[in-house]
Amino acid sequence: MTATQSRRGAAASAAPARRPGPAPAPARKQRPPLRVVSPEETRRVDRRKRARLRVAVAVFVVVGGLFGLVASHVVLTQGQFRLQQLEKKAAESQARYERLRLQVAELESPERIVAAAQERLGMVAPPGVKYLSPTGVSERPSSAHPGGRRETATAPAPDWTDVKPHLASQP
Repeated sequence: MTATQSRRGAAASAAPARRPGPAPAPARKQRPPLRVVSPEETRRVDRRKRARLRVAVAVFVVVGGLFGLVASHVVLTQGQFRLQQLEKKAAESQARYERLRLQVAELESPERIVAAAQERLGMVAPPGVKYLSPTGVSERPSSAHPGGRRETATAPAPDWTDVKPHLASQP
């Protein structure tokens, strides 16, 4: 060991041991000295604040407008998509309706009804059709006369052209 080392060692052992204490407080910023502010300087500061406020409001309005524009385009696109879905559904329903009308027309056709009657029910077409016309004497109640008197028809039935004008006047 050298002489300097021995002196340090002796000094280190002779010095009291340091106890850890509270950490030193951070250095505070020094406040600038107070001064009187001129009216021109306050006006200049106020103008800067107002300019910053105007810029902030303008940015807010522009961003809000862009957001509103995007939102309206989204709503418009969604509406167009819904409209396309409804048009597709309407076209499908219209096609189904036309198919069903065709099916009803086929089922109502006289040829199909006659064929079904002949096959399922065993019906046959008549050999001939005979039409009957009312002639002779017949008694019927009259609705034109109160009390339900009976009239006797002795003459042949009148022709359609004779009867037609009278039918329109009755309920």
